[in-house]
Amino acid sequence: MSIPIALVWHQHQPYYKDLQSGEMLLPWVRLHGIKDYYGMARLISEFPGMRCTINLVPSMLSQLEDYVERDATDPFLRRTVIHADALSELDTHFILDHFFMAQWDRMIRVHPRYGQLLEMRKLGRRSVIRAAEEFSKQDLRDLQVWFNLAWFHPVSFEESEALRSLRAKGRDFSEEDKSVMLAEQKTVLARVIPLHKELLARHQVELTTTPFYHPILPLLCDMRSAQIAMPGTPMPKGHVSLAVDAEMQVKRAVEYHKQLFGAAPTGMWPSEGSVSPEMVPIVARHGIQWIATDEEILSASIATGLRNGSGILEKPGLLYRGWNCGTPGASVNMVFRDHHLSDLIGFQYQGWDGEAAADDFIARAHATAAERPAGDETMIAVVLDGENCWEHYPNQGIGFLRALYGKLQRGGGPLQPVRVSDHLHAHPPAHRIEKLFSGSWINHDFYIWAGHAEDRRAWEYVYRTREDLVAATSKGNIAPEALAQAWEELYIAEGSDWYWWYGDDHSSGNDAAFDSLFRTHLKNVYVFLGLEPPAFLNVAVKGLAHARRYTMPQTTLAIKVDGHVSSYFEWLGAGRYRADKEGGVMTAANASLVEQIFFGYDKKHLCVRVDLRSANPADPSDETPAAKSHHVNGVAVRFTAPQPLSLLIDPLQTSAPRYEGLWKTNASQVAWHDVLEFKIPFAAMGALPQQELNFYVEVLATDRPSERYPRSCTLDLVVPPENAQEMEWMV
Repeated sequence: MSIPIALVWHQHQPYYKDLQSGEMLLPWVRLHGIKDYYGMARLISEFPGMRCTINLVPSMLSQLEDYVERDATDPFLRRTVIHADALSELDTHFILDHFFMAQWDRMIRVHPRYGQLLEMRKLGRRSVIRAAEEFSKQDLRDLQVWFNLAWFHPVSFEESEALRSLRAKGRDFSEEDKSVMLAEQKTVLARVIPLHKELLARHQVELTTTPFYHPILPLLCDMRSAQIAMPGTPMPKGHVSLAVDAEMQVKRAVEYHKQLFGAAPTGMWPSEGSVSPEMVPIVARHGIQWIATDEEILSASIATGLRNGSGILEKPGLLYRGWNCGTPGASVNMVFRDHHLSDLIGFQYQGWDGEAAADDFIARAHATAAERPAGDETMIAVVLDGENCWEHYPNQGIGFLRALYGKLQRGGGPLQPVRVSDHLHAHPPAHRIEKLFSGSWINHDFYIWAGHAEDRRAWEYVYRTREDLVAATSKGNIAPEALAQAWEELYIAEGSDWYWWYGDDHSSGNDAAFDSLFRTHLKNVYVFLGLEPPAFLNVAVKGLAHARRYTMPQTTLAIKVDGHVSSYFEWLGAGRYRADKEGGVMTAANASLVEQIFFGYDKKHLCVRVDLRSANPADPSDETPAAKSHHVNGVAVRFTAPQPLSLLIDPLQTSAPRYEGLWKTNASQVAWHDVLEFKIPFAAMGALPQQELNFYVEVLATDRPSERYPRSCTLDLVVPPENAQEMEWMV
């Protein structure tokens, strides 16, 4: 008998619109609109037997409507529209600094001309002023087109002859070509909401919502919720309950969804999967019948571990079912995501063949629930971000998704795709949660949004601004429209995204812009009130210690390749990547196989050290490196520049690594004991002085899919000149 599985795709962007100017300050609603919001829905429409749930955040939908119906613009779009011959120096610098904001391997280098422009720019290696000297007007026009063209979903190229022609042309675009591309962009954006309505009418999808501006309801209701999972966490100064704001965010979301889609939503993904006992009656009052969050919330709520120490699900009968939570007068049903299955899609299948990944996912999902452990109530919930992970897949994941949907929709298969509401209506939850644990989908706590000094400073800005807004409201002398706009700005600043990028745990690559936009929303509260914004809002929340994915090499190394950490100083001048600091829009639930990677150079070699996390070997007497390293059975070093190359290291045959690609020589040194260390001659890769090396490390394990480090970028360094040591000095 088929096992019901509910796929829930969460589609979300922060609110980038400046209500004063009317402009979107960042382009991501527009660009994800032509890629994920259209492409994901379009793929579902190809499979009539497919059923799933799409969660659409109102703040994203509202901006999408602005682009389609009110010709909204943003700084990126404005500088695309300008004729290349008329670009000012500042416009040129903006384009050269910002029009490579796409996944380099999957979205830029796959297009020869776009990859050539990226190499010309030499980001991080020379200033924009120097780079501008080499970019002709034609280069800039090609960059204007490619930055936008690369974001179209593959299905749009399948549907549009105009887009295919532009892609085939590849370079030397005209202003007319650019106009054609922009018209296609507007056409695709205009299809997004109607397509979701069609899928809803055909009963293929359930459309759910999130509080309007994506705030974390538990923190609005009571900031002390952060101390449930993190006792002793300092509270922001002046913190007060904003439960009335929480209610407004939910009420507005439900009303907007009903206006847009003709019916109120019955389901909700609460922002960041965040829940608490206080938020349950709020969502219930507004007709929400079910909410979803992570399995760790269930485990903490019922004080029962669901998995063993190896991450194997031991109690599927508790996880794979709906639960009821709340009081008899104000309760909601809850489903809990299997975060291991969700992470397979979010993080692990990026380098797989699409067909093989779909088969693997279905086999794993079915194996965990084959016995229908919750009887007729059995349902696997897989919930994840529906936009960002696809940038790391070949061809935006279209091969994987078509294979998965095709296999799921076939009758009599091992899994049966369902909409959450349909399953819960047919099989009302018989189990009840008596005391809901307060936490989010990440580590069942609120550290990311309230645990860092920068987070608390941002909340203090909100509290101080809101206090002034309440005082101004009580005077009754502000025009109703202006007062409504002021409150709108305050609600926007309560969204979770601002706090995601504060602290040392995540970086957007554009943190200063987010910080500025957050404070702009708060400043606009005062502008709409006719008041001068207070000076504290001119002080950046973000400190100098920006989160980075890795540090860069500083000096020439003297490495003895022996697989041991010989001394503290041996790798002191190396760049360092820490897996726990990568973060990103999504965060994996599994502990990573890699703890950290050091990388750098000596006079003739790339030097790399990989520290793997230790784990209990299957055989305690087995002292091989593979046994010591979480059943790791191989490490691959994948180079994307200066040319595609791979070095594959078997822990049991370190003296004979395998070489894939056009290597000049096979002369690497490898040792694997406490750590994995290796040196690769620059000459073996054909890498010349001052040339950039880009690579990542892939770890192959027996007990889980392969894992890439870093997940969302490459490790980059410039091959040093022969006299590098003469130019270095290190204390």
